[in-house]
Amino acid sequence: MALWTEMPWVFPSLGPTAFLAFVAPAAPANHPRRVLVGHAIAVVSGAAAVRLFGVADVPAVLAQFDLAHLGAVTFAIAATGGLAVLLDAEHAPAGATTLIVALGLIRDPRDLALIEAAVLVLVLVCAVLRRLGLGQPPPPATGP
Repeated sequence: MALWTEMPWVFPSLGPTAFLAFVAPAAPANHPRRVLVGHAIAVVSGAAAVRLFGVADVPAVLAQFDLAHLGAVTFAIAATGGLAVLLDAEHAPAGATTLIVALGLIRDPRDLALIEAAVLVLVLVCAVLRRLGLGQPPPPATGP
C-alpha cells in the first residue's frame, strides 16, 4: 500500500504489532480490539501532547530534548498508559506509536489517521489469514 499510494503506511511500531500478531495471536494484548484501540489512544495522546506543550510546529527531536518536548513525551506516555488500562486496551507497541507522534516524527493529520488505517489493514490481514487456516484464533475479548 505504501508503494501504491506513496504515503507512510509503514511506521516503526507497526513492526512489533505485526510480529506479535503472528507469534502470539492468542495473547490478550493482541486481541484486535486492543490493538486498534491501543494505537488510537496512542495517536490521540501523542497529538494532544504536542499541542498542549506547544511543539506541534517544532522540528522532530531525537536528541537534546528541551523541557517542552520532554513534557510532551512524558504526557503522551502517561496518557496512553492510563487510558489503555482504563479502556482495557493494553498493547505494548502503542507505547512506541505515542512516542513517534509526541517526538514529532509523524505529525500531519492525514498521516496520523493513516497510522490507524495501517493498523486496521494489519488486523484485517491477520483475520483473513486466520480464516484461511494460516494462524491461531485471536484471544477472547475481555473487559467492557
